[in-house]
Amino acid sequence: MNSAPEPQLSLQQVADELGVHYMTAYRYVRLGMLPAEREGRSWVVQRSDLDAFQSPSTVRPERGSTRWDSRLISRLLAADDSGAWSVIEAAMASGLTPSDVYQSMVVPALREVGERWEAGDIDVAQEHAASQIAARLIARLGPMMMSRGVRRGTVIVGSTATELHDLPLTIISDLLRAERLEVINLGANLPPEFFAAAVARGDDVVAAAIGVTMPDQGAEIARTVNAIRAVSDVDILVGGSGVSDDIADLPGVTAIATTSDEAIAVIEAVLAGR
Repeated sequence: MNSAPEPQLSLQQVADELGVHYMTAYRYVRLGMLPAEREGRSWVVQRSDLDAFQSPSTVRPERGSTRWDSRLISRLLAADDSGAWSVIEAAMASGLTPSDVYQSMVVPALREVGERWEAGDIDVAQEHAASQIAARLIARLGPMMMSRGVRRGTVIVGSTATELHDLPLTIISDLLRAERLEVINLGANLPPEFFAAAVARGDDVVAAAIGVTMPDQGAEIARTVNAIRAVSDVDILVGGSGVSDDIADLPGVTAIATTSDEAIAVIEAVLAGR
């Protein structure tokens, strides 16, 4: 026997129950504090989400640390472009730097969207819509990541010919630029010989970073490493969620990293040893 559908409330009903103005309830939704879904031109809230919002255990901005990543995820899954940016603006107004936003909001949000898609909790259209919004958020954050001062060297960032995702490459490129590094981002789906050519003609190249998110790319990673090694003795970092432990044993690989923090630490070690 099918259970009855969960009751849904309009924003006006939510505002009445919370004892706040309609625009306050609307702000709760657009800042990701209260989950909601768009139906036509209106927003609706599940009864269970409103109950959770009213729970004494729910964290409010005035009651301690804010889960900015959860707020961002709710806006991404609602395909709420402007609301997602409003969450980021609110986070930066609270003191987060653009680098913090990447590390503690954007990266965890993208990871959870991917995990929900793999688990079947959201469909491919929802995953694509969330990823497209994330790409636009990253495009707006990117210019904020440029640090002043003399450049410390160049990092060539790219991927394999079989990698399809380039958002992680953009994120690590921006994080490296925040560390006063010049970055040439070649993107995903890149034949090895072209990655190698970019390294060979680069100016003051301190490292080549190969990013992979998809599994079982050992052979392609090896092809890319070999192509780079044929033209340069530059340090080669392989990083991303698609990296397996055996990649570290590939001839020519300097180090591996599974997070952006680890990647930056590797590059810093390379710079320290120059």
